[in-house]
Amino acid sequence: MSKYADVILPVPLDRYFTYSIPSSLEHLVMPGTRLYVPFGKNRRLTAITVKTHDEKPSGYSVRDILGVLDEAHPSLLPQQMKLFKWISGYCLCTPGDVMKAALPAGLRPDNSPNTHSFKPKTGLFVRPGPNLTVNGMTDPDLLFGNRAKARKELFCKYLELSGADVNPESPGLVSRQSLAAFCKSPSVLQALIDEGILEYYEAETGRLKPFTGKKRPLNELSQVQQKAIDEIRNSFLSRNVCLLHGITSCGKTEIYIHLIKEQIDKGRQVLYLLPEIALTTQIMHRLQSVFGDDMTVYHSRCPENVRAEIWNRQTGPEPYKLVLGARSAVMLPFSNLGLVIVDEEHEPSFKQNDPAPRYHGRNTAIMLADICHAKTLLGSATPSFESYFNALTGKYGMVTVSQRFRETGLPAPIIVDVAEMKRKRYMNGIFSPQLKEKISEALENGKQVILFQNRRGYSQTVECQDCGWVQKCDRCDVSLTFHKENGMAVCHYCGRKYRVPVSCPSCGGKSIRGRGYGTERIEEDIKELFPKARTARLDLDSAKAGYETILSDFQDGKTDILVGTQMISKGLDFGNVSVVGILQADSIMSYPDFRATERAYQLIMQVAGRAGRKESGAVVVIQTRQPEAQILRMLSFSDWKEYFTGQMTERKLFNYPPYSRLVSLILKSTSLEKVEKASSSMAEKLSALFGREMVLGPDAPMISRIQSRHIRTIMVKNPVETSVRYTRTLLMQAVREMEEEEGLNGVTLFFDADPQ
Repeated sequence: MSKYADVILPVPLDRYFTYSIPSSLEHLVMPGTRLYVPFGKNRRLTAITVKTHDEKPSGYSVRDILGVLDEAHPSLLPQQMKLFKWISGYCLCTPGDVMKAALPAGLRPDNSPNTHSFKPKTGLFVRPGPNLTVNGMTDPDLLFGNRAKARKELFCKYLELSGADVNPESPGLVSRQSLAAFCKSPSVLQALIDEGILEYYEAETGRLKPFTGKKRPLNELSQVQQKAIDEIRNSFLSRNVCLLHGITSCGKTEIYIHLIKEQIDKGRQVLYLLPEIALTTQIMHRLQSVFGDDMTVYHSRCPENVRAEIWNRQTGPEPYKLVLGARSAVMLPFSNLGLVIVDEEHEPSFKQNDPAPRYHGRNTAIMLADICHAKTLLGSATPSFESYFNALTGKYGMVTVSQRFRETGLPAPIIVDVAEMKRKRYMNGIFSPQLKEKISEALENGKQVILFQNRRGYSQTVECQDCGWVQKCDRCDVSLTFHKENGMAVCHYCGRKYRVPVSCPSCGGKSIRGRGYGTERIEEDIKELFPKARTARLDLDSAKAGYETILSDFQDGKTDILVGTQMISKGLDFGNVSVVGILQADSIMSYPDFRATERAYQLIMQVAGRAGRKESGAVVVIQTRQPEAQILRMLSFSDWKEYFTGQMTERKLFNYPPYSRLVSLILKSTSLEKVEKASSSMAEKLSALFGREMVLGPDAPMISRIQSRHIRTIMVKNPVETSVRYTRTLLMQAVREMEEEEGLNGVTLFFDADPQ
């Protein structure tokens, strides 16, 4: 009887595809196995087997599988197949979208010239040859007697390096290069090869560097930390998810390390997720000092071959016990997962915005743990409102740590009214007198300073001072940011670069200037104010040259002042920072989104939390034009619950999360007329299906054109009790109806579940 395989293909079609399995390959094909299959006239693609069966499809000719790419074991585990199905359904995307996001490129080759199949890194090694006996290994004199002194010495060195002098039955690995280093002449080693005493062979060496440092025992926990661990364990007895609401610098990482060690001692695996790749460098060293080669690091900036190698090891007999990574690590195979840690769980960076699947790393991690019968620990000093709500209502457990590890107090907030300072002409540039005074004191006392500005580049806009003309991107509805390092105005949405005009295209005037402050300009100005201070900058631009060096230099005290964007706010641990300056707090408080105040509060608290982590007396200077803003009057750990309660009242009134689930529909087209017609039609259909009060839009977003494509958005609110499957059914019904309408070709539509 013929066998068939239903497979996932990396194409944007919401269905599985069926292929015939040649009888010679039947024993190799099983769920999770990668296959090589024909698709269309000339394409060859990698597929993932979903299931095998003997039901021949009707209505079309079934094509044969070309080959099996996994002969030792499947590349995907059953738990992953369940997770992929959940992601596809919840995120309203195709199975192929999930496959492309999950599998490293080297593990999904096709016949295009731009892709290459993963090849393990191999090396040339030396082992006993066919003419070498056990007696010869234990007594080299039997082989050489009194002749060939150089060969005898080299052979004895091989025995020593391989351990065969102690255990001749199972010599260890010896590379050709390491043995050749002891050769007086290359001909000596070649002679041993020619005589059959030794022989060359190739073996996989891998691309991952082994841990060469010295492992340390676990640090002793404080009473507060031990109490927190006990409470987390108790919480896991009745709930699968626990929120660790711990003040900044309370020692959450050390709590994580002890819980990881418990799981590894039980023979189980741990996934440790961080929101930002820059964070992995600092925490990696702490974890490696305890777990050594039992751990690995996985994120999107790892070389493709390294990612493929880690993936293959995870499906092999000796997977890593601990994986540290950004959100993409949630897609890795885990055969025996015991615990998932999501640190800084509130961070928007956990959300994948483009391309599909537009998943949330935190939510996906919780689902992965549930599928694997593992536990999830969420950690944050400023939890997301959704997670905090779930903890207060009993869905999650919650453990609170309100005391810093060294019992240092939170940095004292100094609110500076910038408008008042400018009115009195106390400010020269962006730095207030209060901030300059605190920076001077810190530098005099050998302390460090962090300055936060939520805009990279030199000037926020390029404009004409005579007529007000602003230089904008030709393809996006956004003003350009001037970058002094390359002398260009840059669009931060499409990446296109422009020369700054000498004269104004509108009025012909010569007063073209940069306006506003980016991190580049702040770095330049701070160097002029404090020329003896060692200053560095960490943002998306400087990080390309090596964020690891920037962070390690600041950690080691080689830098006095660090200027940066949000990258410096996320969980970094610097013990000598006594001053944090937030230069334009209004830019993060004034944003047209229902989460704006939540995000601003979290960001300000997180940035402030970088100060005073080892000593008391630290300050955070917040420069703003809104000194009476609510979030600035509640900058303490104890204020969190009061602030949360006030925000929840508004959320409930307008039916926003956590009282509903949101799905955003994004429509794009190069034709403004078509996208407006399509979005209006879709909004009408959705209103008929969900109710007008549950549909917002269509609206033009703040940036309504990117890369020459006009954008419109529609938001659908769903009661939390509504099933995901039912919501998906209604949305797809509306899409099918819209696709039947004429004149809408060239309009693309996609969904974003739980938009952030």
